[in-house]
Amino acid sequence: MLATQGQLYAALILFVVAVAIIDWRTHRIPNLLCMTATIVGLSSQMWLHGQDGLLAALGGAAVGFAMFLPFYVLRAFGAGDVKAMATVGIFLGVEATLLSVGLTLIAGAVFGAFVLLLRPMQANATFQRLMGVLSAPVATMRSSRQNQAPDARQRFPYGVAIATGTAIALLIITH
Repeated sequence: MLATQGQLYAALILFVVAVAIIDWRTHRIPNLLCMTATIVGLSSQMWLHGQDGLLAALGGAAVGFAMFLPFYVLRAFGAGDVKAMATVGIFLGVEATLLSVGLTLIAGAVFGAFVLLLRPMQANATFQRLMGVLSAPVATMRSSRQNQAPDARQRFPYGVAIATGTAIALLIITH
């Protein structure tokens, strides 16, 4: 059973590494990647733990989705980031997904600070955007996003933070 659980975690690592690499290169996380990992994760959880595994997977997906959805609404994350975190939840279940989300947010803050230090001009633009987000009604944020999609070079590939936070969470829960 441990080897099979290890294979589940190996598949998760493969998924988040792919997310990080693809997001770094394209600033997008493909739906096909998330759907494929979702099928692998759900079927593996069912195989390993039966109905309890399926419920844990669905609970983890719900937690990952719910924790990242507000950031999507506030235009801080893209939809691919939300789907990727929900997919991570399928592999981890509820408790470990909470840990992974927390570590991902910390990793994202650290990476984001480095990006702002390396690109001072972007720091001013980020500050202006943050002020706009805080002062604009939430209902108008999503509709204005389609009209003013940021240039791919200005977006932070959050898949790197998702991979880092998830890998650290796996290290913690397996030791």
